Amino acid sequence: MREFSNIVSTISKLSKECVLRLSTDQIYFIVSDDNSGPTPPILWCEIPQSMFFSEYQLIGVDYEHNDIYLGFTSANLARPLVTLKSAKTLKMKLTKKQCPCLTLEIEMPSSTSPQTRQVTHDIPAIVVPRKIWSDFHEPQVPKPDISIELPPLKQLRTSIDRMRTMATDVIIRASAEGRLTLQIKTDMAKVSTRYKGLRVDNFEGPIEHSDSETESQINEDLSRVCVCRVDAKKLSMFLSADQISHNRIICSIVHKRLVILCLQTDENVKLQCFITGIVY
Repeated sequence: MREFSNIVSTISKLSKECVLRLSTDQIYFIVSDDNSGPTPPILWCEIPQSMFFSEYQLIGVDYEHNDIYLGFTSANLARPLVTLKSAKTLKMKLTKKQCPCLTLEIEMPSSTSPQTRQVTHDIPAIVVPRKIWSDFHEPQVPKPDISIELPPLKQLRTSIDRMRTMATDVIIRASAEGRLTLQIKTDMAKVSTRYKGLRVDNFEGPIEHSDSETESQINEDLSRVCVCRVDAKKLSMFLSADQISHNRIICSIVHKRLVILCLQTDENVKLQCFITGIVY
């Protein structure tokens, strides 16, 4: 329950609005730019229900479309889940009250008696009509030119938050030799943070020549590098996912076009964030 609470809390920091998709074996949290149009999702989180729920019953629209899609304000779900750190059980169900609601029934221990008390939260939701379900499917993205494992998120977030005070966007540069560089450029300064010895899952990238003016960067063999400039605020928001227990985080770059950040946990949870590159 604590891990589920951390996942929802992270998503609430990334977006005010969210779509919850329930299927027979997976639970999905989906965030789009406006959650209303054909824009592809910017965040995709999938959770195997069997890892988190001992009982799970679902009746969808029909046999062929055995899913439920609900839109809601993510903070409304995150706030009551904070109590799960001391709760005994959590039950979630879709109810019909004055409006459709995602109802949370949380069993809490009592501080004055051996009996437990039950707290109920009704979260207003919008049932997403089937005709726009396709707007909330997993994005089909180009094959990455490089995939590199990131260093600890807290280290990255400290660097990015400092850079954000000086620039609105950050250049991510990953090399086939396992080096990662985060860089900002302003009229007054150029600031870089470098990591080396990182695991590279694949490299099929283009040849990119460095505009480096320093001997140290030249020595990094930046001729085998993929680059993408992204919004520093969006990158920092994803790095708040450090509260989720994870075994690795992969950064995949489609050269100069897209950065895909993927957090994976031991419970087979996958949280993906898609940040479109800024043309420069």
